[in-house]
Amino acid sequence: MNDLPFETLLKANDSNDRWYPTPIDTLKYSVKIDMSIENARALHSNIAYNLQYIEFLEKELEELNLSSVVYIMVVKIYVITIMSIIEGLFTNIVKSNDWWKTSDLESLVTTQANETKFGDQKYIIKTELLKKVEPYNVQMNLDELIKILNRHHSTLGVDHLIYPALKRLKDLRNRVHLQKTEGNTDHDYNAFDYSVKNEMSKILHNILTSPKITDRPETFNFIKSE
Repeated sequence: MNDLPFETLLKANDSNDRWYPTPIDTLKYSVKIDMSIENARALHSNIAYNLQYIEFLEKELEELNLSSVVYIMVVKIYVITIMSIIEGLFTNIVKSNDWWKTSDLESLVTTQANETKFGDQKYIIKTELLKKVEPYNVQMNLDELIKILNRHHSTLGVDHLIYPALKRLKDLRNRVHLQKTEGNTDHDYNAFDYSVKNEMSKILHNILTSPKITDRPETFNFIKSE
């Protein structure tokens, strides 16, 4: 990483000296994950790519004079990207510790009986035929991962207040679906602001600088918060 200003990235600037984020190899070297887990190499690369993008977004927010709407949209992408990084790290940790949820049942068919009425209420009985199989991993969402690591707090060794904060903020990533709103005032401009960005910065920095994640916490000095 260098300290050159954002303007060195302009195509009109013919100087060979340009701002460049932390190299991918440095980011990979600075993030420790369990490489024995399936597809860990791809996850490791994706975490590094997204961290470099976070560094670029930090540069934008710090040096560019953005309109209020554009600022909010940059914060939105910032938050969604951080949530993806955290989910990737948590997935690797949960799998590494054999805490991933499994099932030994496979659904074969579901049948449905005719509608029955009791008083004013209508009921339908469904029957599902399940087959016993070898245990397999089932899908888990970010909320479940947060709950597991909250129960096993010493695994990551971060401020315990991170987990309730993540539970409160995790649904912001769903705003990638523009149609999912709960009213006319439930839009991005009212959902994202500096305080949300600052809180996400602190959470990510706290996680990345945990001794369980890195031996080189200085790599992540580009994550800005107050």
